[in-house]
Amino acid sequence: MTKFLICIATLFLITGTGSNAYAQKFNPDRLTITVQKVIQKASAASVRMWGYDIEKQIRTGGQFSGVVVSASGHILTAAHVNKPGATYKVMFPDGSEHIARGLGEIELEGNTSVPDVAMMKIIEQGTWPYAEMGWSSSLKKHEPCISIAYPESLNQSLPTVRFGYVAEVLNKRGFITSTCIMEPGDSGGPLFDYHGRLIGLHSAIDVGEQDNFEVPVDLYRKYWTALNKAETYKAFPALEDEIGIDPIVAELTGLPGLETPEISFGKNAAKLQGTVCLLKSLLDGKLQTIQATLIQADGSPLNNKLKNRSLLVSKSSLVGQNPVIELDGKEVAATVIARDRNNDLVLLSTAVKLKGGIKLSALNSDTLTLSQLGEFLISPQSNNTYKISVIGSAAFELPKMSSAGYLGAGIGFNEGKLTITGINPGSAASKADLQPGDHIAGIDKINIIQPFDFISAYQKYWPGDKIALKITRKNSEPLKDTILIREVTLGTMPQISFNHPAENFAGGKSFRRDGFSKVFSHDAILRPEQCGGPVFDAKGHFYGINIARYSRVSGLVMPTALILQLVKAYN
Repeated sequence: MTKFLICIATLFLITGTGSNAYAQKFNPDRLTITVQKVIQKASAASVRMWGYDIEKQIRTGGQFSGVVVSASGHILTAAHVNKPGATYKVMFPDGSEHIARGLGEIELEGNTSVPDVAMMKIIEQGTWPYAEMGWSSSLKKHEPCISIAYPESLNQSLPTVRFGYVAEVLNKRGFITSTCIMEPGDSGGPLFDYHGRLIGLHSAIDVGEQDNFEVPVDLYRKYWTALNKAETYKAFPALEDEIGIDPIVAELTGLPGLETPEISFGKNAAKLQGTVCLLKSLLDGKLQTIQATLIQADGSPLNNKLKNRSLLVSKSSLVGQNPVIELDGKEVAATVIARDRNNDLVLLSTAVKLKGGIKLSALNSDTLTLSQLGEFLISPQSNNTYKISVIGSAAFELPKMSSAGYLGAGIGFNEGKLTITGINPGSAASKADLQPGDHIAGIDKINIIQPFDFISAYQKYWPGDKIALKITRKNSEPLKDTILIREVTLGTMPQISFNHPAENFAGGKSFRRDGFSKVFSHDAILRPEQCGGPVFDAKGHFYGINIARYSRVSGLVMPTALILQLVKAYN
């Protein structure tokens, strides 16, 4: 790229020419275009991986990420997910799968977490999509950066995008610190600069979402030859390569305004005031607050049941009894008129006509596409603040896992029968007098023959649901079994706590965070009680509501189509 074009790309990010304007503001529309160009350039080379036994053809390890950096298939990743000589399955975003072998890694004696450098190579012959390597030595503080990697919690075949900036060019442990949020599964994944060049590899995190540590790409440049040998180096290799000089170092710049992006989005966000309210209710006898999205049915094609009414949409599992909304310092009573349990949505109305809100006609069935990844979003809050994020994924289904009804029994398939192998004390299974050795023959009059029959029948239930289990139990008399029907009230899935920074972020995860037919992710830092409010793009287009804080890296948005579906179902 010529010096002229680089200058244009740099200026593309900035709105003002004065030093104060430069320090505080940037152009959101232009920065969106820049970020989306990076995604188009670099995502094809960003790969998902796990250990794989090529003889037994079975997975042998956890998920992690990497990036292909040569047409012949060299992959850069982190040492803590690599083993020299081991084999790995490499999954590209286009769906193709290949095998790589671990090459060299550098893990220093006495501190194996540093510098966390490793290389792999695809063993098949071919020409592979690859990312351009940049220079970490030319980084500037506050330089925009983009993560394209695979967080394990979402378990998606396509990467998730996150946006941030370089907070420290080199910290005391020798890593780049970036604000691109990451978690397990992202390890080894790429961090790109705003020209789409690789500048770092994801290595580690601290508790705060802003504390994400990246291996500088210059280490891979410096030890490229040594890393092509399948060896673990306990000290920095004696064999060094020339790092070279970044040809565009003089044109690179930072954007200090990224520390407070709300300033640059201020005019856009001001137009969204009046679309969100604070909703209070009693949940399990305690005061619960949540955000709620205000919708006006004015001018809608719907019939008189909703015509000219103020509606509120929020997160159902955090809305209990006696709901009221707080508006202009006053409390207004609200009434629950519909719930969508599967998508955790609640629809409310008020007797008083409210000002502001989103017109019902603005709700549509738009489908999010991959071309929209990296687009900036605004999540207004009821206290006149707002969260800035970028679209991290297209829409996907999120199966019921942590939100499933809890039986509390171990189940195995023995001698052609689905058999209870253990009972957790105090669980629903224990209270219903189920016993180890019982065979499950049916659920709610559905016969259970194969394990899939049980999974298919069971997955529709939620905590609190009552089910009738048909079981057979052996008697003391040989060859004679007793057929029993046990009424079981399913419990709540126990929350498993891990002592890992990814599990200890402020506010934690939403309790109800999965079992959704369609959501998309963004990288907003939200607490669970800050969900329920609307999500817009910078132009004011309504995308949906924040339905859950799913993990350290992901907030989930329920798209407008499902909100419209709830309104139409009630109407």
